Amino acid sequence: MSKTTLLDELKSIIARSKDWATLELEYAKLTAAEKITVIAGMAVAGAVCLLLGIAALILFGISLGYAFKEFMPPAFAFLAAGGVMLVLMGLVYVFKQQMIMNPIAKMLTRVLLK
Repeated sequence: MSKTTLLDELKSIIARSKDWATLELEYAKLTAAEKITVIAGMAVAGAVCLLLGIAALILFGISLGYAFKEFMPPAFAFLAAGGVMLVLMGLVYVFKQQMIMNPIAKMLTRVLLK
């Protein structure tokens, strides 16, 4: 039967503690990489949706101008379509907290605190 000394036990505890700290650091790195990847993916998807949305709004504005042209002179029709777009932009600005900021904050806190 071999007796272990207090010094041997302390060396063993220190070695295990170093291994545990190394594993915890690796876990933190992997978790951070995962969260950064998810946030970057969401940012890219948001940017693509924004670009496609801008293109859709441009086309919608042009088609709205042509639709208004049936009821009024062309110059006024496109001015009216531009006015509709300005009203939509104003509504987005007024409700930006509810439409843009709150969903982004919820998404980021869900990813970061998960």
